Amino acid sequence: MATTYDIARVTGLNQSTVSRVLSGRGKVQASTARKVRAACRKLGYVPNAAARALRTRRTAILAIHIPFGSETVLADPFTPIFLAGVSRAAAGSGYRVILSYADPEHPEIDFSELVKSGQADGLIITSPMRADPRVRTLVDQDIPCVLGRYVGRLGARMASVDIDNRHTGYISAKFLLSRGHRTIGLFTEHSDTLSALDFQTGFRQALTENKIRHADRLARPIPVTFDAAFQAARELLNEADPPTAMVADTALTVFGVLEAVRRSGRDVLVLGIDSPLLRSLHPDLPRIQSPIEELGGRMTQVLVHILQTGEAGSASKMLFSRIVDEHGNLFTEET
Repeated sequence: MATTYDIARVTGLNQSTVSRVLSGRGKVQASTARKVRAACRKLGYVPNAAARALRTRRTAILAIHIPFGSETVLADPFTPIFLAGVSRAAAGSGYRVILSYADPEHPEIDFSELVKSGQADGLIITSPMRADPRVRTLVDQDIPCVLGRYVGRLGARMASVDIDNRHTGYISAKFLLSRGHRTIGLFTEHSDTLSALDFQTGFRQALTENKIRHADRLARPIPVTFDAAFQAARELLNEADPPTAMVADTALTVFGVLEAVRRSGRDVLVLGIDSPLLRSLHPDLPRIQSPIEELGGRMTQVLVHILQTGEAGSASKMLFSRIVDEHGNLFTEET
């Protein structure tokens, strides 16, 4: 069985350098890390995870928490796309990934315990709730973590990477307004999630700029499930002044909205988050293209940097969505 000494001999590197690459501790050049991993694959090197954990007090595991139940996590196209980005970045740095999600019987999972109990070295939380006390605990106890957008007094002390959902909401409304729609339904995830609040803010801003009043009448915060989206969309379509267009801010709920529209027989334009499933089932729809896979990769890279350098995480990075029409043309606000 190959050892780190064998890897060092083949690569011509010091054994200590090989160990730093494999443990994820300390700084090494990217080219050096690639050389070590190539040698590992060639020699069939398999690290002894248990021994390494005892020696370094590190697991080389990252915990990814998605704050939804199993029904949503397993069904939502967001999950595999996001995790693809996470897994690729994690593997490239010598880490593995475990997935954590909300348990209906124990919804208030203690984020810090995932690290303090030795299950993982660091934590990624995709959609933090507004004023969640568990986030303050992570900061106060110096738990290595990266969050989706976090605002407020703790913002400067948190490492965060997110999609600019305010911008996404804004361009979504602008796109539908450019098509002549003035009565637009909006379906967002739970109103206490920062991503939903930002999306709503940007959406309302665009409508206000175009002197569209009473936009909130057609806004519905809903659970991220097919059934919830279907019911909410059907209710809007049955109103006296139903919307002529609808927007869904998650990759799963757009399907419930589309089904409600189909059953209603109405001509309603639906705009939702892009996914391979949406493209295969509804190729003739405009789509919000959000950099979900890039988001997973960027969040992971920031967390690995924190773990390898010991630096407190205050990095902040925003990614941006775009909209393409049913012909694949990119929408711009000047279009």
